[in-house]
Amino acid sequence: MYLPQSTDVLVVGAGPVGLLLALSLAQQGIDVLVIEKRSLEDQERHGRACTLYPRTMELFEQVDVAKDITQEAFCGRTYAVYNDGKRVTRAAWQSMLPLMDNSFHNYITNIRQNSSQRIMAARLKNDHGNEVNYEWSIVRYAVDAAMSDGYNVTATVAHAQLGSQQIRCKYLVGADGGRSAVRSMAGIDMEGNETTYKWIRIDGRFKTDIPEPDTVFSAIESTHHGSVLWAKLDCDAHRLGFALTPALQAKYPEGPTEEQARLEAVEAVKPFKLEIERQDWWTYYTQQKIAATLQKDEFVLLAGDAAHTHSSAFAQGMNTGVHDATNLAWKLAGALKGWYRPAVLATYAAERRHAAEKLVSIDRLAAQAISGVAPEHLAAAGLTAREAFHSIMDANMSFTVGLGVDYLPSVISRAATATTLVAGARSQDALVQAPGPALPMRLHGVTHRDNRGRWSVLVFAGRPHETRDAFVSLRGRVIAAESFWARHETKLNLVTIVVGAGSSAWALLDGPAVGNLYFDVQSHAHERYGVYEGLGAIVVVRPDGMVGFAAPLAEVEAVEDFFQTIFI
Repeated sequence: MYLPQSTDVLVVGAGPVGLLLALSLAQQGIDVLVIEKRSLEDQERHGRACTLYPRTMELFEQVDVAKDITQEAFCGRTYAVYNDGKRVTRAAWQSMLPLMDNSFHNYITNIRQNSSQRIMAARLKNDHGNEVNYEWSIVRYAVDAAMSDGYNVTATVAHAQLGSQQIRCKYLVGADGGRSAVRSMAGIDMEGNETTYKWIRIDGRFKTDIPEPDTVFSAIESTHHGSVLWAKLDCDAHRLGFALTPALQAKYPEGPTEEQARLEAVEAVKPFKLEIERQDWWTYYTQQKIAATLQKDEFVLLAGDAAHTHSSAFAQGMNTGVHDATNLAWKLAGALKGWYRPAVLATYAAERRHAAEKLVSIDRLAAQAISGVAPEHLAAAGLTAREAFHSIMDANMSFTVGLGVDYLPSVISRAATATTLVAGARSQDALVQAPGPALPMRLHGVTHRDNRGRWSVLVFAGRPHETRDAFVSLRGRVIAAESFWARHETKLNLVTIVVGAGSSAWALLDGPAVGNLYFDVQSHAHERYGVYEGLGAIVVVRPDGMVGFAAPLAEVEAVEDFFQTIFI
């Protein structure tokens, strides 16, 4: 089957990042074409990324695949650490559990990449009639905006049986992995030093006497293999992994063969016994680098492993890629719809490269400690490699689970003038109620789900009898026929949240709510957003669920000013 001659966005790579980006774009009405150089059979091999953290599951909710993933995955909240064959407790691991309670997805999800890819590909096909085009490779591309028709990139793609053809697109996205062809063609260098730390991962069915084999993750503290990973995966599989210590690197200077890796896996879990009954997948890899830029010539972008590579020390690969895709999708869709000024799309490269830099800096330290060598500054403080690893983990746990990922101030993240919120941080979740059924629902369900690239403006009206004058003034400005809000209605999801409960907006507010009305029965939403109930506030939530801005309830003009620098 030949491909269309043109599309809004050509996505190269049908891994989880490319598929998530394509699905989100399609949900926002953007024409997208996905090509993948591998065959479906090759791409569906077991292995690769498997662990998803709470924030990643929140982001998957935005494209309606979270429930499908948890139906197939192994979801857990328990862990185990073993030293010399005995169960021990480590404060760093324990610190993860209360952090995850900041999300309703307070668990870790283990599902192999082939399964998560299949779920997203099926949703893309079933909901949008859009199928991945396998065994198509990009050969070259050229940027030329001279025709002024919006199709700024001409890509040449090829198929072994069908030959080559050209596709004109408005944007080209390379989500084609660590050996990205798009990145290479764009002449974008990968920055960073080749790490000396090597990693082995093996998936399959194992026979073992590990006391608690079916926890979501375990660590076996080994004197000869460092910190050894053991994790329960989807179906009947587990994953075993370890970094090569200096002694093992000396033993295998050219890297271990598959058989040698299997033998070392048996040694790694001692004093426990291990038998590999079925091997689904194995890998030996190394690299910690970041692309010099994530956007080239305005119309070419990179995401996922094409933009940054690192170890699996804290299982960040797919999680970071999901953040990339979510961050990019709404900006790219808005640019194509003519919603935004150019500065908005430019924030993708700035925000996500900064996050990647932080990740790689953490990863380098963690990889060294897992390999049995304490980083120099921690060793100087008297920490062993094991203690150093726990110190690194504890210091960065919020970032690791994704709930602490945040962005620097920019045109889309302006310092708040009300509330206790930090612009660029994740918006909080809480339980609220809609009028009628006294059933609690999540605020993220209001702001995230079905937002399809829209900004949420949360009008926290506090206690209506105290905030009525400010709210009535705001409402009059918003509902005016020729108002800023009327002109940008399709870009905005307006919500009013009041403390307590009532029968209707009119009974509480002497008129309609601004957008849909929700009751903050126990004041949890106001508390989590740092809104004083007697004053109220306006909170702007970006389409990716991050805080954009916040202002006093009486200062709606400040919110309009914020949007004026974003919207066209």
